[in-house]
Amino acid sequence: MSRVFAISDLHTDYEANMEFVESLPPRPEDVLIVAGDVSDDIPRLVETLSILKAKYKEVYFIPGNHELWINKTDLAPNSLVKLFEIVRHCNAIGVQTEPGKVRCLDGSDVWIVPLYSWYAGPDDDPKNTLYVPGGLTSWKDLTLKEMGWSDAYFCKWPTLKRRASGSCPSLAQLFADMNTERLTKDYDAPVITFSHFVPRPELMRASVQDETEIALERNIMGLPSPDWKEKEFGTRFNFSRVAGSNILDRQLRKIGSMIHVYGHQHRNRDRTIRRVRYVSHCLGNPRESSEGITWGIATWAGPKLIHGHS
Repeated sequence: MSRVFAISDLHTDYEANMEFVESLPPRPEDVLIVAGDVSDDIPRLVETLSILKAKYKEVYFIPGNHELWINKTDLAPNSLVKLFEIVRHCNAIGVQTEPGKVRCLDGSDVWIVPLYSWYAGPDDDPKNTLYVPGGLTSWKDLTLKEMGWSDAYFCKWPTLKRRASGSCPSLAQLFADMNTERLTKDYDAPVITFSHFVPRPELMRASVQDETEIALERNIMGLPSPDWKEKEFGTRFNFSRVAGSNILDRQLRKIGSMIHVYGHQHRNRDRTIRRVRYVSHCLGNPRESSEGITWGIATWAGPKLIHGHS
């Protein structure tokens, strides 16, 4: 019987983050959700997931954007081929990438359902984008290449097959279509879904509670209360261009999800909107975690318990 923990954006290409993963205590009866962005290097990804699989009863994983970068050591000709290669590696080490049922401490069951996703941009998919023109006051509204967004350089995509109408699907729609069977499956217990990308625009902005949680995290870490707001920390560009897609929210609600775990934004959230609890529990890069911006990491000493409390 298990509890369900969650984390994302481990980025173990940073040695400090790999040391963090290695230092996590074993929880051999529990289940861990890893919502993407572990590493773009497949051997490093497999090593990290293998360490986690040795600590937890089950590990569920969905790739993020970093996993789909094509680097010099990759044999895959494009990012979609690499995606399926990663799934095969996960299968080989016993990491789950398909929906599965978990028996919890109280004897009840819960389904864990991974959802493939990509972000919808304002130019390629205006219907489904989370884009906010101008963003926050401190954001610069630049194109992906102008803001040095690595996906624009390292992701490589095949020519997409045109629909009968003659149009090509956006990448967000292409990834969403991979979830079709998962949307129609008969789930006989409550459902926890997870994706890498952000499912709703409200989740990009920090609430008063989020700012409070950062201050509490810093207090636990022995740091003074911040003299800055979350939106003032780090890179200044319009993140909403690459945040996620509202297709995700439609899909998780069609499934009937009670909790949705996501990552990507390196800003942590635990918020209920229209009866769905949204949890982002990113480790982020060493500067972010050491400053308490990814709040909850110190509080929980690692992954966050999201379901199956004793």
